[in-house]
Amino acid sequence: MSSVTSTSSQSSMPVSSTSHQVKSNSRDKEIQSLIKQKSNLNEQIEAVRSNENLDKKLKQERVQALKASIQEVDAQIAQIKAEQMQEKLESSKPKQTEAKKAESDTYTDINAESMHALIKNSTTYDRMGKLVNLSKQLEGEIKPIQSEIKMERDRLANNPTNDIGRPLMLENAERIIFQAKREEILDMKSTIRRIDSKIGDLVTELKDNSKAAAKDSIIPSSPSRTEDTEETNETNKSTKSGDKSSTVEAAGSGGAGPVTGSAPASASLDIWV
Repeated sequence: MSSVTSTSSQSSMPVSSTSHQVKSNSRDKEIQSLIKQKSNLNEQIEAVRSNENLDKKLKQERVQALKASIQEVDAQIAQIKAEQMQEKLESSKPKQTEAKKAESDTYTDINAESMHALIKNSTTYDRMGKLVNLSKQLEGEIKPIQSEIKMERDRLANNPTNDIGRPLMLENAERIIFQAKREEILDMKSTIRRIDSKIGDLVTELKDNSKAAAKDSIIPSSPSRTEDTEETNETNKSTKSGDKSSTVEAAGSGGAGPVTGSAPASASLDIWV
């Protein structure tokens, strides 16, 4: 019977570690799949940019959509890595004795929650930085298009030879070419507004995480610390009580001196009588 019990206990030990290992391998495969997906998206961006059959506006729209997909993939990868880190923190908690378990669990949970908040904030900062860079990139692409429209309009409007075909060319350009470029600028500005809105959401998320972390960082007073404080107070009271007793005894012994000293004087009086 004892050998059977020993065998069953030994066989039950690897189950937790095996489960954790399987879970870790599953997450690693998921990350590898996302990395492969990101690589495919980058290849699609290059293919769109090198496709000469597509017009500039359509290229821009497809590239923007692919970049947005890459941002989402990066966010998923960061989230999975954060969950992996959290699982490692949970699995690395040391075993505590029963007497200290309640107190140690409280502090361990606070540390784990603080670490989780830091990891989450780091992921949020990373996403926000990528969105800010994408917004700046789009703003930088708008300015050349605006300059191109202005230069072409000025070129067609400048008609020193009074060419009768110039006004018609300018009208056609305003209706077709310039209008298409203006719509492209409007689409890019709309994308920038959506990105800025997402950045605002991330900023709010960071503030909420900071408030939650500050609230969780307040460590409650543990029973053992309360008992230690009470013991210290009792010790101080005993010390003060002992000091008072010593003072009273010293005063009593000091008052006995004059009485003892007066005894020979009374005896001397008895002799004279």
